[in-house]
Amino acid sequence: MKQYALDKGLPSSDLIAETESKTTLQNMLFSKKIIEKNHFALDSGIYVSSNYHIYRAGTYARKAGLKIDGLGAKTSRFFVPNAIIREYIAVLSNHRIFNLIILGLIVILSFSEIIIQN
Repeated sequence: MKQYALDKGLPSSDLIAETESKTTLQNMLFSKKIIEKNHFALDSGIYVSSNYHIYRAGTYARKAGLKIDGLGAKTSRFFVPNAIIREYIAVLSNHRIFNLIILGLIVILSFSEIIIQN
């Protein structure tokens, strides 16, 4: 992304790249360290990601202690179905315990309804 920004004409002196992360959460945590090291405000700025990924990236930013907003980049139409499915699964996975509890309640209520009818 740094190279993209350079190609678009931003000066190198205005850019700092986080290069260690493998996940979005790691990116937010490592970026926070860079922000703190350079004495920038943790509540001023934006992160940029694909428009379908902004919700989850925002969740990770808040977990990392960043109070910043996201700016979504347009996603190619052919990729939208795959992207939405991927994000849906990721959000469900991030709230695994809650979803398992709800699923368990649904199963219990379903079986109790069957038992009551018999």
